[in-house]
Amino acid sequence: MIKSFQSNLLPTEKIIFKTNPHWLFIIIPLVGIFLFWLFYLLFICSFIGRVLLNEIVSICILLTSFASVFLIIVLYLDWRYNRLYLTNLRLIKERGIIGKQYMSINLENIENITCNFGILGRIFGYGNLTVESAGTYGKMAFERMPRPRKIKWMIEKQRF
Repeated sequence: MIKSFQSNLLPTEKIIFKTNPHWLFIIIPLVGIFLFWLFYLLFICSFIGRVLLNEIVSICILLTSFASVFLIIVLYLDWRYNRLYLTNLRLIKERGIIGKQYMSINLENIENITCNFGILGRIFGYGNLTVESAGTYGKMAFERMPRPRKIKWMIEKQRF
């Protein structure tokens, strides 16, 4: 996906760093969906089979499996296409599976970078990063980023 993103870069711009949200925020929902799917197959579909006809069990299994696979694909794609790029000229936020949203702040316009951690974020190494810029540019928030202090340091290093 970097090759397609490189067409959005300026002629002298080079990608220094890229990241997605922390891996925990894709693993936990996937495990939850898998456990729900397993529970549904073992208890709900078998209960339906005992109360109603056994032919409905195969439909129940098929629909549950399809819905689970669909949710897994959507969650993965949402995680995959939520990116932060640091280039030598700007900070870029890319978001969207089908439709894309790009936000960028020139490094020279950055005034403040803030990292926030909760207790779980400190344990597992993730947090939120807020980048505020000068003028009407506003701010960009990057949620659940891995190693936000390292990202903050890399941004500050590129600024100077």
